[in-house]
Amino acid sequence: MHKRTAGLFVLALTLLLTGCNQDQNILERIGYIRIGAFDPAEGQDIRLTINVPLTINEGQNTKRLTEVLTVEARGSKEARNMMQNQSSRKLVSGQLRTILFNMELAARGLTPYLDTLIRDPSISKRTEIVVAEGSAQEMISKKYPGHPGADQYIDQLLRKEFEMQHVPHILLHQFIRDYYDDGKDPMAPLLSPKDASLELSGIALFHYDKYAGKVERAEFPYFTMLYQNQNKGEFTINTDDPSLKSITFSAIKSKRKIKVKKIREGKYAADINIRIEGGVLEYIGNLDLTKPDRKKLEGLIGEYVTKRTERILAKLQRIGADPVGIGQYVRNKMTYSAWKESDWNDLYANMEFHVHTRFIIKNFGNRYD
Repeated sequence: MHKRTAGLFVLALTLLLTGCNQDQNILERIGYIRIGAFDPAEGQDIRLTINVPLTINEGQNTKRLTEVLTVEARGSKEARNMMQNQSSRKLVSGQLRTILFNMELAARGLTPYLDTLIRDPSISKRTEIVVAEGSAQEMISKKYPGHPGADQYIDQLLRKEFEMQHVPHILLHQFIRDYYDDGKDPMAPLLSPKDASLELSGIALFHYDKYAGKVERAEFPYFTMLYQNQNKGEFTINTDDPSLKSITFSAIKSKRKIKVKKIREGKYAADINIRIEGGVLEYIGNLDLTKPDRKKLEGLIGEYVTKRTERILAKLQRIGADPVGIGQYVRNKMTYSAWKESDWNDLYANMEFHVHTRFIIKNFGNRYD
């Protein structure tokens, strides 16, 4: 009886180990696409490049390699089928994390490529959308010193910027949602090559699905205050004013409120109230933070932030991009039929913006005399 039981146990263990070995073999035949890049090709074709990290076990050693495949085709699905013929592994999109679109291609319009991505159930709707200044193919094919692969480098670079709230986190479903919302335009992080590395150089702005312009790196803090509430962050102000030569804040908390009103037929105005709190890390100026000068400094900072945010709003109007979603507030002031009959582009271009900023210094460290 005991021998029979032992025999059954050995048989079950053998089958289990055989199954594990088969699963391992299957996994070794799969290529998980981690990052993809779209570039324009000749005519209406696109150049699609994918980066597939490979792990190869050789005895006790494990090697991490990268397979980069590039093809030219009319559409992404045709390109993927062509890549299947080139790769030694079965390519799957379940681990796709980032998609880069060349700026020139983005200027033509991204709808044809996003539509097929959003319809593919194997592609996560949390995939990050990025615009590449220059060749997207080169960005994901290049080797970066200190990083095992381009996929991890780009993923970690973007994640760090998102967590520090330098730029809003834009995912595939958010880009699509803002595109189809007739009161808001989509946007995406903008990556640029810099020496042997990459940098997040701006925020790509869209008019409908077409790239229209960008927010510069120096404008990030002020744009983010317009776009969303913040609960952390850091930024520096530099001016020629002797009272405000340079000041750096950390632990930034900001809240915005937008109110839209109709001032006359076909004319709207928006009041944007921004409340900011932050701790002073460094201050260079002739005011004393421990005395009533502190209120004066808070007023100077508020005025400076107001000017910078109003300048950004003027730029957004000029290029016809509305990532802040001002159109949603205007739409709420109208009936549905009136909104549909109105020309939002014209209304937006002629809107008045009034930004009111209140800055509060929460702390400024200790000083010992």
